Amino acid sequence: MNEFWPSDLDLNDTSSPLEILQTATQEWIERSDGLLTLVIQEAESTTNNSMLIVHAKHVPSNRTITLFSVVHRPDAPYPARIQPRENALPDILKKSYYRPGLAEFAEGVGGLRGREVINKWVCDTPSDFRSQLSEVFNLGTTKSDVLSLVARAAPSSGSNVETEGSENISGGEPDVES
Repeated sequence: MNEFWPSDLDLNDTSSPLEILQTATQEWIERSDGLLTLVIQEAESTTNNSMLIVHAKHVPSNRTITLFSVVHRPDAPYPARIQPRENALPDILKKSYYRPGLAEFAEGVGGLRGREVINKWVCDTPSDFRSQLSEVFNLGTTKSDVLSLVARAAPSSGSNVETEGSENISGGEPDVES
């Protein structure tokens, strides 16, 4: 028998990326005992698509850092594309990185062949978005950024230096859809 219904399509789950991020915010507050929260900033991309910029905020110090952004069409929440921040770490501080070989340099110089590009961060359904959202929160760069945010706010042992006010340690402008 033919199957014409789309697989993994759940009409009871129509949560938008914003609604899912609001749920994630509650989990961050609960799991950090109120120390951390997510701040979701609504914006527009350079190509006039809807954009959600996700920041982590250390509540006691009011410091924030940009974690990633999400882009989708203004009139439809899906497909949505999660855009992790660029990893500006030098290779020596990365667990793994890619170093092209000579054959790739020769191919790049010698020809202009097309190739298929797979974007693993594009999500077609709420379920897919939840799965990828979990993955972006578990990236090493995300975890390092969050730990650095909390560590910078914590008083260092043996130091008598006090700081006043709040500081925004944003990780730079979020990637904008190209």
